[in-house]
Amino acid sequence: MKIIVTGFLDTTSKPQRIAGWIYLPLHVFVLPLFVAMYLQYAPKGGNELYATIAYYAFGFVFCLFVFWRYLRTAYDILCDNWAKNALAFFLAYILCLLLTYLAASVVFLLLGDGASNANNDAIDALTRDYPRMMMGITVFLAPLVEEVLFRGVCFGSLRMKHKTLAYLLSIGLFALYHVWEYALGQEDPTALVFMLEYIPAGYALAWLYDKTNCIWMPIFLHMLINALASAAATAM
Repeated sequence: MKIIVTGFLDTTSKPQRIAGWIYLPLHVFVLPLFVAMYLQYAPKGGNELYATIAYYAFGFVFCLFVFWRYLRTAYDILCDNWAKNALAFFLAYILCLLLTYLAASVVFLLLGDGASNANNDAIDALTRDYPRMMMGITVFLAPLVEEVLFRGVCFGSLRMKHKTLAYLLSIGLFALYHVWEYALGQEDPTALVFMLEYIPAGYALAWLYDKTNCIWMPIFLHMLINALASAAATAM
């Protein structure tokens, strides 16, 4: 039976939502602290690549185990509404590009051209040292984990109750997720300004999920964004 999307409907089950909301703060705040402690206190010095692989592999297994049926249903929605999904994907990508340019301009005005995003610097450094491994993490593991959590769980479970809150919380948490460690670890609150750089992608990904009701669409867009960023890092 074909699944024709006419409006947004949260397709996660109640047990999936509960498990997702329990794991979401662990993924955003708790597990990164354990990774940081491992890197700092490991007897011979922790390997950042292995720690990153373990972090995302754990999230990947969790998402596949808990959300397999949700992902399978989304695959049917993807196939049954491919033309509409393709158009929404293209529009979301253009929207992301335009908003990213605007956000970069605002960050430049606030911090000048000497400031750099510590999260991007760390990922770029790992990508240059381990291009194939990091490509697997950033292009395949991270998009699935982050989209299931930030869009599927956070946005999806709130969207039916309060659309604006769903956008604000999913975008804000997604942006904070990428920078809070550096603001805390470096004791530099100005690092939070770089949250602005993640708002465009956060909005475009949430908008795409909202319009297609298919979590695979923001996953694919996230993959594209990260693939382009990885290609740029390795070309430097």
